[in-house]
Amino acid sequence: MRTLKVALHQMNYTTGDFRGNFERTKASILACRDADLHVLPECAVANYAAGDYLLEADYQQAIVHWTEQYRLLSAEAGVAIAVGTPLRGKVQGRKMGNGVVVFDRGRAVLSQFKTHLPNYDVFDDVRWFETRGEQVGADAETGVWRLEAAGGAITLGFCICEDIWFDDVTRELRDKGAEVIVSLNASPYAIAKGNFRRRLFDQRIAETGVPLVYVNQVGGNDELVWEGCSAIVDPAGTIYEMEIGREGADVVPLADEGQGFRLARTQAPIQLSDPQERYLVVGLGLRDYILKNGFEDVVFGLSGGADSTLVAALAADVFGPAKVNAVMMPSPYTSAGSNTRAADFAAGVGDGFSAISLPITAEYEAGLAKFHAAFGRDMGSLADENLQAQIRGNTLSAISNDHGRRAILGTSNKSEILMGYGTLYGDMRGAFNPLKDLYKAIDVFPMLEMRLAQAKAPDALFARIWEQAFGTPLQPYDAGAQAALRAVIDVEPSAELKHNQRDTDSLPPYPRLDAVLWEMEDAKERQTDAQIAEKLGEPLAFVQDIRRRVRRAEFSASSRPRAPRSTAVPHHKDRRFP
Repeated sequence: MRTLKVALHQMNYTTGDFRGNFERTKASILACRDADLHVLPECAVANYAAGDYLLEADYQQAIVHWTEQYRLLSAEAGVAIAVGTPLRGKVQGRKMGNGVVVFDRGRAVLSQFKTHLPNYDVFDDVRWFETRGEQVGADAETGVWRLEAAGGAITLGFCICEDIWFDDVTRELRDKGAEVIVSLNASPYAIAKGNFRRRLFDQRIAETGVPLVYVNQVGGNDELVWEGCSAIVDPAGTIYEMEIGREGADVVPLADEGQGFRLARTQAPIQLSDPQERYLVVGLGLRDYILKNGFEDVVFGLSGGADSTLVAALAADVFGPAKVNAVMMPSPYTSAGSNTRAADFAAGVGDGFSAISLPITAEYEAGLAKFHAAFGRDMGSLADENLQAQIRGNTLSAISNDHGRRAILGTSNKSEILMGYGTLYGDMRGAFNPLKDLYKAIDVFPMLEMRLAQAKAPDALFARIWEQAFGTPLQPYDAGAQAALRAVIDVEPSAELKHNQRDTDSLPPYPRLDAVLWEMEDAKERQTDAQIAEKLGEPLAFVQDIRRRVRRAEFSASSRPRAPRSTAVPHHKDRRFP
């Protein structure tokens, strides 16, 4: 019986940290050196999220140098390693090719370029890479490699990410005798993508009749987040899938008893609820943006409303309460209930996080007086509201700048940003905004409900997956924090920038609004306003008004800070309106 032990290395890489990335991968490989084949993600050496660094000569030289270190590692450890790395292409110009190299005990036994370069959604591969089709000679071919393993040699075929979204590369590898196909990936997260991806695996396996090994990276880089979920699927439909969000390696055995390779060990995919999954993935993006950019802690405005409370909950769970700094900035319009909710929540999460109160009434009234003295009239209503938000933004900037390495977190959700219901340089100020790709009704409130339920009656699976991904448990909530969070969810949303204000004074109810916005922004099919109106049972004029407001808000929306992408259509890489 032939056997094959594959080590799936689900790694979290930092762009430019070549040494750190190599050392963490080396440790992962040495921890399971008895595997027959170690598989790393796509572009592991350079990090897939390197952007235009991939076009810089010094960066390219560093890629070549650190790729060589993997060859030396394979000799030192006596192992075979499949490394995702850019390769020198046929043109010794600005571009390299997105490739894979297999090193076996110090020898390069296979080198192959990516065939299909994605140029949609968040992907811009054509800008950075050459394709296999642009190469000449052996570089223009797919290759297979005979691995000597227990019980006999095994023919392996290799491809890279987008190549498994088409049937030509995997069929070509099977025609060349591949008994197992190995795919190196940097496939970013989007809600529901996991099920779609598994259906794709099944389709490729049905066409080739051989197992598929899928290795994906994990963690965040700017907007993009990778959830991992590396997997092996065999022709019997059996799957071994690594757990979402966890960095590390699993060694998975396959065996051939005469009918081709089949999994000798299985692990079903983790099934989290949508709010749990989004909370985890947004947390990964938040953690890695702050830590990889060298920030020491975070600061944000805490109003007692849904959005800032969700940011507070995420920050406390991700970083621990000691690194969370909230600022309550009441104005003459802030209700007593808002202040109480914010203070009680801050005090009751874990050991409590810092939440100081810095009222803005004096600065606000001074601003109104200065305006009246200069122009002989009172400030207009909208300017009056924006002034309050901008004073709050200035306060956060002063705290951030004084500390030096304290990042401001934004607290505006996707619904408000798209509709222009936010203040430039005010509540939209921030280094990073965890909520920017989260709709108010579709995402924010369900995530708050989920977090409250977790505090009251913990879901053991979610608690375990979180602690595994972050190395720290979810924070406990005392009775005061639970009551405050319940009140936050139940209170009618209000910006509290004038007396008796409600969000519905300026916006449609969030469930109706979000349904239309989702169809406009995130639905895969492009639809006219009339089609959206018919689909949702809404008046055409209602849909058209939302469309107009979204278009008019592009000026402020385009100035938003970065954020973790959680839906299929992000708000930076693939939303390019004038």
